[in-house]
Amino acid sequence: MLRIVNLEEIERMLLRVPALVDLQDRGNPDFAQDVKQWLSELEKVLESNRIAVAGTVAALRALVISAERGVIPVGVEFHGRPTRRKIQEAAGAYVLRQSGDLVSSVTQRERERVAEAERLTRQLVALAKAKGLIQEVPSGGDFTEILKGIWRTLSADPDISGGTVNVEGLVGPYDALIVLDRIITSDIGKE
Repeated sequence: MLRIVNLEEIERMLLRVPALVDLQDRGNPDFAQDVKQWLSELEKVLESNRIAVAGTVAALRALVISAERGVIPVGVEFHGRPTRRKIQEAAGAYVLRQSGDLVSSVTQRERERVAEAERLTRQLVALAKAKGLIQEVPSGGDFTEILKGIWRTLSADPDISGGTVNVEGLVGPYDALIVLDRIITSDIGKE
């Protein structure tokens, strides 16, 4: 189970893909090199989070390295003469798509788990607000301690405690506070 901060670190890497595609669209000669650099950084992020597809991403990076040396990737076809630059660009685009799809599919269940925790927490906060357990966004003091106090209050309420157990089961006690913070800030902070 990935922590929210680690999942978001991986998602930030995926959010860099549009900028790489823009490089390709502009015909930037550094496109393949930038894709290779991005793959290397993605590998490190995946390795640090103990996600085994880091090896597959490394293999995709090897494909770009081979293309830099003139090897045409299997399944890549060209219109006209295959130049070194066309080979590199085609390899970069191919591995960009493959690695993006791969990492997205690996993290999909994690995103769904966090989304479910957010949905449950939103319901718990609405119920707690209706019961008068949460009045407004707390301010001043140690915000982490305030969140812990709110979570303890929710956990102690007989109508809400089952939901807090479910949220902690989905994301763990630390990430439950992160989700609570975000929900309180977005839902109660708007009023």
